Amino acid sequence: MLAFVRAGGAAVVAEDRCQLVGTTPAEEEVRRLAEWLFEDVRKDVYHTDSLSAEYPAAAAYAARASGLLAVSVSKLHPTLVLWFRPEVVETIRWGGDPRKLPEPGDTPDRLHPRKSFETWSQTVRNRAAPWSAAEAEGAAELRNAVLGIVLRKAEEMAALTGELSRSNRELEAFSYSVSHDLRAPLRHIVGYAELLKEAARDKLAPADLRHADTIIESSVYAGKLVDNLLAYSRMGRAAMDRSRIDMNALVRDVRNDVADEFPGRRICWQVGDLPVVSGDLLMLKLAVRNLLSNAAKYTKTRDEAVIEVGCRTTRAAHEFFVRDNGVGFDMRYRDKLFGVFQRLHRWEDFEGTGIGLANVRRIVERHGGRTWAEGAVGAGATFYFTLPAAHEGDEPC
Repeated sequence: MLAFVRAGGAAVVAEDRCQLVGTTPAEEEVRRLAEWLFEDVRKDVYHTDSLSAEYPAAAAYAARASGLLAVSVSKLHPTLVLWFRPEVVETIRWGGDPRKLPEPGDTPDRLHPRKSFETWSQTVRNRAAPWSAAEAEGAAELRNAVLGIVLRKAEEMAALTGELSRSNRELEAFSYSVSHDLRAPLRHIVGYAELLKEAARDKLAPADLRHADTIIESSVYAGKLVDNLLAYSRMGRAAMDRSRIDMNALVRDVRNDVADEFPGRRICWQVGDLPVVSGDLLMLKLAVRNLLSNAAKYTKTRDEAVIEVGCRTTRAAHEFFVRDNGVGFDMRYRDKLFGVFQRLHRWEDFEGTGIGLANVRRIVERHGGRTWAEGAVGAGATFYFTLPAAHEGDEPC
């Protein structure tokens, strides 16, 4: 990677991933540089041996990256490959100070050279060894090779899309049918167990009463699972009704609902300025409610819950986050978080059916966004989701 263009460091930036190799700026600095290249430069291949002259923020890490060679792989997302060269401090020696002007002589219209030709040194900084034309062409060829791989993968995916769509429709229809048919018998179990418990209360031993309570509680929980599975199936089948949505107002409404759901809890809400987006109001409200409700639920062991909601906007997308100071989770299991009926904590400790985050992912993906999470055990969690940025003049689909 580095020898390819004689670089001191390199980075591959692709949406939520940033891989660094060798001597490079910090990850956050690389991400900001990638955004600048994507939003302002917008070139397939870009190179400079004095990065800070065109991007002043680079002066902070000139020693590591005064030279930059970058190729853009996507027109829709800031996906780039970057190579860095370190600063090369160069001392230039002059025969006299070149800034001194010639002096007028005794004879009019005649100039004398500078009187002093003592050696004068100039130190040139914030520059790297220049990139050769061959190195720039090699980077362009790498870009073309990557695009070729992407196109081949796209063709393979297109061939599978029809079959996958058909299978998904069959699976959703099956889930809906099974879930719908299970609701009635579960209600019967709960109803008759409660009747039996009341009718035979005086005849049953305390242990038998506990058994009856267990039957009722388990059946009620199974009913909730079925209801949530039905909602999940509907979420994939329902048509979307897009409109312009003020996320500030949406979060305010959902926050009030969540506060009512957890009466008596001390919750410190920190909500930043949120943008207007294009989407289905009911779906996005459900997604935000699931995230805020989860944040409140998993902070119940704290004297005061701190829940932060914010957004970072780029040219391509709005990146929302919900951060809490709760129990967190082990990052080794983060891929399970958004699965159906996947739970990382015991039901006895934190109630729930394990389908809320699956609904969040499905809703966000139907809006053309993506979801991910970060956290640590005992140190809280942050859940992210993106929505495409609506530009001026865009009409809701």
